[in-house]
Amino acid sequence: MISLAMPTYETFGQGCELLEVHFAKLLVQTYKDFEIVISDHSKDDAIRNFCEGYKDRLPIRYFHNPDKRGSLSHNTNNAIKHCQGNLIKILFQDDFLWSESSLETIVDSFDEDTHWIVTACEHTYDGVKFHRTLIPQYNDEIYLGKNTIGNPSVVTFRNTEDKILLDEGLTWMVDVDYYKKMHDRFGLPKIVPEITVVIRQWSKQLTHLIPIKIKEKEARLMRERYVKTS
Repeated sequence: MISLAMPTYETFGQGCELLEVHFAKLLVQTYKDFEIVISDHSKDDAIRNFCEGYKDRLPIRYFHNPDKRGSLSHNTNNAIKHCQGNLIKILFQDDFLWSESSLETIVDSFDEDTHWIVTACEHTYDGVKFHRTLIPQYNDEIYLGKNTIGNPSVVTFRNTEDKILLDEGLTWMVDVDYYKKMHDRFGLPKIVPEITVVIRQWSKQLTHLIPIKIKEKEARLMRERYVKTS
């Protein structure tokens, strides 16, 4: 089974609308052995109630997460911790699967020696038109912010007892720090050139709300953390 770790938020009143896109894609997947693990940071019950409406059609496990509200890394970690599948795929709320065979492509990409994979992705501003395909590649300076992989929605990894979690002290550099940790434990990821996910780029995504001072601080921290050990 593959678990979809999905952190959710009100997202300026559009949380359920974004989930509806996800669920429409998941209802038609050719690969059926999956679970959806929702960790919800919302202050209201809108997403909880929305998920209830799909409980007879999709295998949803909902967890309300009132702690550290607004922390993407903490909320993602909470979803990961509740995953029961032998594979875990991170899937952010404002992204969505590319096609009905996306999960099948992901699962079929794993063999006995594969610990984590990164897949190609497409990008959209409005969820309808697509403007940039990214074929991921790992580079030795990814910890400096040279993200040639994409956001964590392109990542799937084996579920292990000692899961690698996102650094909850980071916001801007949390993805490249995560990839560095995965690389240091498991080696290079398997690159899957097929598109499996669409990354939504819009003004309301969390990374666009991060102040420049925090970005600069985290860039310095990453250099201090990894330059001497790489």
